[in-house]
Amino acid sequence: MLYQLFQSVRSESEFEELLKLTFTEHERALMIERWRVFDAADRGLSQREVSKTVPCSIVTSPRGAKVYRENREIIQKFLKIWREQE
Repeated sequence: MLYQLFQSVRSESEFEELLKLTFTEHERALMIERWRVFDAADRGLSQREVSKTVPCSIVTSPRGAKVYRENREIIQKFLKIWREQE
């Protein structure tokens, strides 16, 4: 159901509208933060360096690093897209 909903989006502005309807501002910020943590972990930064660079809490960095380690290949595939947009 959600896949079809998000797949129906035809533009970036529609995507932003859908995100705003679906997630709170805080939740959207957390998603961006999570991908910044993944990016920093992929560049080899330590958890302490990640928490300073992103910036995020000292708790967020280890959680994100764990998810990164457990899903490295999949995350790296999407990081290519993430980095093209920066």
